[in-house]
Amino acid sequence: MVIKFTWLGTASFLLTLNNIRLLFDPFFSRNKDATPKLITKKEEINDISAIFISHGHYDHVCDAGWFAENLCVPVYCSEIAKDTIVNWAEGNIIENHIEKLSEKGINQIKVSNFYDKIEISEGISVELIKSEHITFDAKTIFSRLFSWQFLKQAKTLLPYGKGFPMGDVFGFCVYFNNLKIVSFGSLWHKYTEELLKYQPCDIFLVPYAGNSTKHMVKKTGKMVKILGPKILIPHHWDNFMPPISRTEDLEPLVKFMAKSFPNAEVLIPEFEKEITINI
Repeated sequence: MVIKFTWLGTASFLLTLNNIRLLFDPFFSRNKDATPKLITKKEEINDISAIFISHGHYDHVCDAGWFAENLCVPVYCSEIAKDTIVNWAEGNIIENHIEKLSEKGINQIKVSNFYDKIEISEGISVELIKSEHITFDAKTIFSRLFSWQFLKQAKTLLPYGKGFPMGDVFGFCVYFNNLKIVSFGSLWHKYTEELLKYQPCDIFLVPYAGNSTKHMVKKTGKMVKILGPKILIPHHWDNFMPPISRTEDLEPLVKFMAKSFPNAEVLIPEFEKEITINI
């Protein structure tokens, strides 16, 4: 079977399974200083069967309402994330940002819960995994929030933190016939009993951000040990919203995987370039 994966920055990616296209955590409204630059416009994305939102932070939900309104595509997310999408569209978070949602668009945003299983088509379904957001370590906090760059922009950035509450955090298991593709929007590794349900998986899409490199490698390793993926694809490692983000160094992860899990293939996605995976 052929799977196509296109990384669009942060935890945003397109997953194409036969003629079904799923979009996760759409985030096209990137910081002007973000790198790499995102060339793809949300208006160029079409033929989407469903959208899945891992949690309510800005870089995961801010463009979801546009798709619900303009493509009339179902968006599956938590209740808090839905409220945030509506508030964002109505200008209740950033006053000069208004992108009105009609009743039709709002109705396309489907409140979802842990363990829901959404049938997309014959042979394709998505199960919502109970997850949490990564806990930022001290090094990450001090290097970002106490930097001169952040302090200069704090007044502008703070509404994006306050106005986008996290809510429930979902991981996803995409079932494609007899294959399992497991994805998370934030690196969380402590729900061992939850992860065990999805072992072994065929592809693990890991969000590689939010901690020091040492801790991210360690946490990824714990998840890989449980899930036992054939293929590991890291995402969310771009400098998506400076100054509170950075480009992560993947070399330690690649070396760790080669040493500790030599049978797992690591695929490093090129930004906006489609990867074709034959399993």
